[in-house]
Formats: sequence, structure tokens, C-alpha cells
Amino acid sequence: MQQLLYSDASLLRKYARGDAAAFEMLYRRHKDALFHFLHCSLPNAAIVEEIAQDSWVKVIEQAPHYKSTAAFRTWLFTIARNRLIDHQRRKINNTPQTDDSILQQRSSDDLPAEDQALLRELLDALELLPAEQRDSFLLQQQGFSNKEIAEITGVGTETVKSRLRYARSATRERMGATS
Repeated sequence: MQQLLYSDASLLRKYARGDAAAFEMLYRRHKDALFHFLHCSLPNAAIVEEIAQDSWVKVIEQAPHYKSTAAFRTWLFTIARNRLIDHQRRKINNTPQTDDSILQQRSSDDLPAEDQALLRELLDALELLPAEQRDSFLLQQQGFSNKEIAEITGVGTETVKSRLRYARSATRERMGATS
């Protein structure tokens, strides 16, 4: 319950002053959403875990220098997205990875086969999007506003709107073509 009493910025400031419990609260508050975002962008769970860890290490390193001009969550996702881009740049083999673990993570045993097939179709359509459109789409699904997405991705809000429009259109088109 104490976790909800503090804002992310105040928890980060407390951590920067040496309160390890404050970092633990921040981590618990954001770890699942961060993992979900990264896992949708890169379905290899081991690499996603590595990138998430790298992102949290960067937060630890930069905690004393954090300026609350952007929300902590926006700052965290910006770090994670940059780590993801760094990974993709270093990747030797540029062929898309297919990993059913992303489907398994999102589907439960009680999810009908029809819904599982639809989910697989959506994930396949998302994999075909350009990275910028996919990232914008996934960030929006995580609840970020267009302004926050613009801050995370380093582009203007009009560019974000355009990317989202194209992402939705292409996804609908691809899903309609396979149905």
C-alpha cells in the first residue's frame, strides 16, 4: 500500500539518496509494462530480459541526474527503446525471429482456439510493420499519450499520429487479407 503513496519521481529521488526500497517499489511498479513493450517488439524472451536489465541498470546509473521534465515512465521507456534500437543495430542476422513464446505469454489455457488464432494473426501483422510504426502502436497500447510517445521516440506529435494511422491501417489491411 505504501507503494501507491509516492510518485515515481519522488521514489527515484529517494533512491538517489540511498533508499534501496524506493527503487524496489519503482521496479515492481513498472517491470511488467516494460517487459511487455519489449517483448512485443522483440519476441525472444532471453534478449528481452537482457535489454530490460540493461534499461534498469541505466536508470540506476542516471538516478542522481534525473530531471523530472518528463514522467519517469516516459524516461524509462525512452531508455528501453534506445537499448532495443542499440540491440537491433548490433544484430548480425537481420532476419525476423519467430518465437511462439509471445503467443504463449498472452494466451491462457481457457482462451478459445479461435481467439488464439486471431491473436497470432495480429502479432504477425505487427511484426511486418516498420519498427517506428510498431513502437508507436505498442506504446499507445501501453497507455502512453501521443505527446509521451513523441518524447520517447524523439519525433513530433504529428509524426506519432501519422505513424499510428499507418500502423492501424496496415494492420487492418493485413488482417483483413488473411481472414
